[in-house]
Amino acid sequence: MYTKRMVGIVAVAIAMLLVTTSIAPVVAQDVSAVVAGIDNDMAELIDATEIIHMQTDAILGVEGMPDEVKDMVETVHLSSHALAHIGVYMENNIAKLDTYKAEPEKNKAKMLVTVGKIEALRKLHQDTIDASDFVTTMELPVTGKAPHELVHVLVEDPDVKASPEAKSAADAIHDALHAFDDASKAMRLNLEDLEYTLAKPPVIVDISAVVEGIDNDMAELIDATEIIHEKTDAILGVEGIPEEVAAKTETVHLSSHALAHIGVYMENNIAKLDTYEAEPEKNTAKILVTVGKIEALRKLHQDTIDAGDFVTTMELPVTGKAPHELVHVLVEDPDVIAKPEAKSAADAIHDALHAFDDASKAMRLNLEDLEYTMSTAAAAAAPAAAPAAASTPTPTPPGFEAIFAIAGILAVAYLVHRRIR
Repeated sequence: MYTKRMVGIVAVAIAMLLVTTSIAPVVAQDVSAVVAGIDNDMAELIDATEIIHMQTDAILGVEGMPDEVKDMVETVHLSSHALAHIGVYMENNIAKLDTYKAEPEKNKAKMLVTVGKIEALRKLHQDTIDASDFVTTMELPVTGKAPHELVHVLVEDPDVKASPEAKSAADAIHDALHAFDDASKAMRLNLEDLEYTLAKPPVIVDISAVVEGIDNDMAELIDATEIIHEKTDAILGVEGIPEEVAAKTETVHLSSHALAHIGVYMENNIAKLDTYEAEPEKNTAKILVTVGKIEALRKLHQDTIDAGDFVTTMELPVTGKAPHELVHVLVEDPDVIAKPEAKSAADAIHDALHAFDDASKAMRLNLEDLEYTMSTAAAAAAPAAAPAAASTPTPTPPGFEAIFAIAGILAVAYLVHRRIR
């Protein structure tokens, strides 16, 4: 009799303990740490870019530097201009992550798109300094070699070593480049971590039509870019064109080089969409990230021709004016109008620019449509959140309150034991 009563009392007490220690609510995924890591990575990239910019300027100011050395330094210097230019776009998107992280459950789709935007820009950013494509595309003083490679040459150059000021600056640039690479790689890992954390559950949806639309938009952008490139070259080949007109034309021409450079990155990401569209239910998160990548590049791409920032940043012949604006000036220029070949080319460039803008805007709308389709369907596939008052409890390990519950069990058992005796 005594034993049965003790067992029953203890069983009830244990049941109460289990209820008490299993009512902790589900806590939403905390992404603040990884977002803070991305913030820190960006700060390190900015610091490294500033060092590269200032110290290349310092070497250019050293008297007696041979022209060959100056050309290498100027190439690295102008590459740091491009890093700063792209960095602004990266910072703007990272700022969005800082806003979204407060409600990650609500903003999962937006965060995945933003992860894609940052990663696309980070890749372009790193390739600007670690690969030779950008310097060759923009016809900087020394082409065919990556700025990073040129810095390694500068550090070992006898003329640089002979000048303490130049040697100190070159060493600082070299250290900054390695810090830059480390920060860029760390950001890539943090972005991958964030993407993995935010991945949505499977969803079934047909996105083939909108992806086809994005493919067509890209084809139109490529066609327009080629026309701008070829026809500006045609104007530059017309005899008797004044230097002022030639400078405007050359600015638009080199801007088309940048369009082609960025376009390669856009095409690569659009090709990924073409792969993912076959199994959207499997690739929900990847599609949203890729939408972000394409949109970030599209914005940079359009701003290259429609705003004056890039031409000013890269110190092209005519700064402060957008290439699009310069084309409108060229179409009305008397010297261009006076030469049929130049006038025909200018008109073709003007038409191509408007076709470019139309295709870019159409792509933006298609990307927004794809983002909306994927995020809406993913939200529908996700389990609905229960109201706060009726939330399903999640078992958690006994905490501090469990100590009191256990003590209560022992106390009840002891008192019962005394009374029975």
